[in-house]
Amino acid sequence: MFHFRGPSQVGDRLVLKAIVNNAFKHSMEVGVCVEAYRQEAEAHRRHINSAFMTFVVLDPNDQPQMLPWIRPQPGDGERRYREASARRKIRLDRKYIVSCKQEEMPLSVPWDPSNQVYLSYNNISSLKMLAAKDNWALSSEINQVGLYTLEDDKYLSFHMEMLVNVDAAHAFLLLSDLRRRPEWDKHYRNVELVQQVDEDDAIYHVISPILGTDPKPQDFVILASRRKPCDHGDPYVIALRSVTLPTHPETPEYRRGETLCSGFCVWREGDQMTKVSYYNQATSGFLNYVTTNVAGLSLEFYNTFKACEKFLLDNRNDLAPSLQTL
Repeated sequence: MFHFRGPSQVGDRLVLKAIVNNAFKHSMEVGVCVEAYRQEAEAHRRHINSAFMTFVVLDPNDQPQMLPWIRPQPGDGERRYREASARRKIRLDRKYIVSCKQEEMPLSVPWDPSNQVYLSYNNISSLKMLAAKDNWALSSEINQVGLYTLEDDKYLSFHMEMLVNVDAAHAFLLLSDLRRRPEWDKHYRNVELVQQVDEDDAIYHVISPILGTDPKPQDFVILASRRKPCDHGDPYVIALRSVTLPTHPETPEYRRGETLCSGFCVWREGDQMTKVSYYNQATSGFLNYVTTNVAGLSLEFYNTFKACEKFLLDNRNDLAPSLQTL
């Protein structure tokens, strides 16, 4: 990004000053200021150009090298640090909002009871494939809660990860009932069970509160599919995706939102420790919110996941009879 503030003249002497504004795991933003002057004794130098450049440091194998986190100096250093995070958000928005053509086709699939097995299988397999990708990058980590991102040609995905002192089967039961999600996730204002398809699949109508400058709350019609592990080492899976139902069309009261692929994978990590990971393949309507968190301008994701941890710990003794069936 370049800002040309003024021209340089023949005979000018130029001074280029560079400083690292912020570091983002594998890349750093370097700010460059160009000043011009005529004589050595000249007190006033003209600021004629500013530039912001992204650099990636390669290791001996030509792979991006992990960079240390930087601590900004007070004053101008903190200002440059925050502004670099904001510019990173702008770059993510430009890449995934401006170039993305998601709005050209709906993301929801029509719910068809005759095709129930295929839709449920595809819901589960999409989340498993997203979780199995090997190029997730750690974006930030606060108090052992990690935020990872995955960038590909079309989507920006993220996942949150933490260890919780709760039995894995118990966490699976608590998280798979979307009606309890408003207890810990403020993005779910109200959840109605529309149809219990079978023991492991259900359709919910979700109402979200107003976010940011959005004039209306959002609503979603979501197919939730859950599966127990098939083999040792496999996770419990709770997959979510949008569907359309004739009984729940779009209404003027809400703005219909869509989720393409999201959900939880829950792994047993010892006797009582469980790794809980939440995945989301961000859609255009949610992308601005995602990039704000990924760029470090908000702790909303972290606070929500810590609320999830508290919910699991507070309710770990509630479902003892149900665990016998898992």
